[in-house]
Amino acid sequence: MTLSTTSISPEYYAEFLQEMGHCVRQSGGLYWFNTQRGVYTPFPFHRSISSSRISHREVLQKDGVLLRYGCLDGEGIPSFRMLCTDKNYDFPLLRSRTRTQVRRGLDACQVEQVGFDLLQRHAISLNSDTLIRQGRKVPDNLEAHWRKFYRAAERTKGTEAWGAFVDGDLAAYLVSFRIEKVANITIVRSATPFLKNYPNNALLFRFLQQRLGDQTVDCVSYGYESIQAGTDSLDQFKSGMGFERAPVDQRVEFAPWARPLLNRVTLPAIARLFQLSGNPEQIAKIQGIVDWHRRQPARPALPPESVRAA
Repeated sequence: MTLSTTSISPEYYAEFLQEMGHCVRQSGGLYWFNTQRGVYTPFPFHRSISSSRISHREVLQKDGVLLRYGCLDGEGIPSFRMLCTDKNYDFPLLRSRTRTQVRRGLDACQVEQVGFDLLQRHAISLNSDTLIRQGRKVPDNLEAHWRKFYRAAERTKGTEAWGAFVDGDLAAYLVSFRIEKVANITIVRSATPFLKNYPNNALLFRFLQQRLGDQTVDCVSYGYESIQAGTDSLDQFKSGMGFERAPVDQRVEFAPWARPLLNRVTLPAIARLFQLSGNPEQIAKIQGIVDWHRRQPARPALPPESVRAA
């Protein structure tokens, strides 16, 4: 594969995240941001880092509780990233059943790159539809959040949106953030009434064809393996569309002050609190985090120059 020569600075994505209200800081040659309150993860997403070189104190500071990141082989839980790298992306890369779904989707849908102003007008309901199908709570500020997201994304270099339309109605859309030479798919949303037309399949197929045909892009990323159980069907969908499971270890680390609170007595109590909250997604994430933390190997010894900072 011929490597591209054009690279989009991760600084642009950092500025987008800050505009959206995230805390962003730099450490160990990476940017780190809070995906939710107290939980930090690094980008560019396609890079891995030795856990021995991460300064927990520098990343977590006073507000952080947990780190989650891709690390070197043998330093965490064996996992994967979903990547598509074939510059000749086309039907032969798809699973046989997926080929049928893509063809049906392309017959029913018109797929094209769209402006974020169109998403402002037509995409809000697709976000709530997707949350409801996933059994997740629709937040009260959903509309305000997504309007802010589209405005910020429109101003961010390396960002693009694509839509699939059925008879002129927006049936699905995606948002991709280019960081360095990788196109990162971060948002895919669809309208429930149009799922029978396979808009997600058509949308991803056309996007992957266009982006992988771009000589300034080396690959398309669709994220890490989820830390929570019950997402196998989504990973199978991605695999069917031609994404490969690129091996990588993942690791989770708690802030030093939080570690004494995590024991056989407190963990069941924490789980019960989340169960009372009625948020099954949070319950699954907490269970996944605790399970990974229990099973992962000990952190490698820090280099002498890092001991004081960690």
